[in-house]
Amino acid sequence: MTEQLNLITGLTEHERKKLFSWVASLPEGNIIEIFHEGVKRSFQLKSERPDLSGRINKYCAFVMAARRGGWDTIKGKGYRVADQEQYEDFTHLRRATAATLVTLGRKPVLRRKILAYWGEVRELKADGMGFRTIAGYLQSKRKLKVSATYLSKLWKEVEAG
Repeated sequence: MTEQLNLITGLTEHERKKLFSWVASLPEGNIIEIFHEGVKRSFQLKSERPDLSGRINKYCAFVMAARRGGWDTIKGKGYRVADQEQYEDFTHLRRATAATLVTLGRKPVLRRKILAYWGEVRELKADGMGFRTIAGYLQSKRKLKVSATYLSKLWKEVEAG
């Protein structure tokens, strides 16, 4: 029976469980809409597959209604089975994600690591050491490979601001 459900719904048992969890997290209005679509789909499925029992028919119809209701469009699921309108949703999601990444920028890991030792950098600079020497110190004592130019740039940003 599991194989039959997998073929009809296009989802594995594990994916169906995730789908039901997703449906449960939706607002009640959306759940009602999915149930309504499931009833419509069960009549269509009954005419396509008269060999199915009523319980399996309704179960499969509900799963298919939930997929069309948006489950395939979340988190990149279902590109292979998406309709054109769902594919448009994917496009909007991709563009929004890319725009968010561009506006947020990225906190470089090296910058964060250097700032963790910024007290030492400031102390060495106050003792009259140059950025090449400080870079060598960070390399040998803290295992941070950093250029003197980057340290100078960071110094201007942090100490000037």
